[in-house]
Amino acid sequence: MKKEEIRKEFFKLRIKGHSYSQCRKILLASFSYEINIRTLKRWTKRINCEEWDLRDASRKPKTIHTKITEDINNKITDIRNKTGWGAEKINSIINEVSVSTIKRVLIKNNLTNSNINKRKRIKYIRWQRNHPNSLWQADTSDQKVKDKYVLSVIDDCSRYCLTMKPLNELSTNIITNIFDQLIKIH
Repeated sequence: MKKEEIRKEFFKLRIKGHSYSQCRKILLASFSYEINIRTLKRWTKRINCEEWDLRDASRKPKTIHTKITEDINNKITDIRNKTGWGAEKINSIINEVSVSTIKRVLIKNNLTNSNINKRKRIKYIRWQRNHPNSLWQADTSDQKVKDKYVLSVIDDCSRYCLTMKPLNELSTNIITNIFDQLIKIH
């Protein structure tokens, strides 16, 4: 039940001569509407002092103040259309509003370019060789372990570790020699 109808019933009860506490109990029993006696007295005062239609007043403000006036909106769109500048560069000319406000104006007026590179991610395809010994992967440790670097060589298909060698130093010649030895073995 709407508040206006409950208020109407309250005033009918008051006209019949019921007290505030009796009205409060009757409203609770009839409509399951619990209310304070002070509120009932405030309703009575309001109906006696002013012309009231028993409805709640709107909570919406009478005037809504916005930063963006029509003049600022036109300035931003004119600069964008003439120069093609973005929000930060436009802000260097128009200091009245922030960069984010300028961005909102540009988006509202459809003056932004969509990101061309933004698209759906391609489904992940696993990259792996089908046959053993068709691709080997080598990796070295970044830090020394017991004063030595560690070189590991793994077969891509089987994920089998072909070798793990401790090295005093890392150089291309040393690693190619290890690969040559592995080729002779396999």
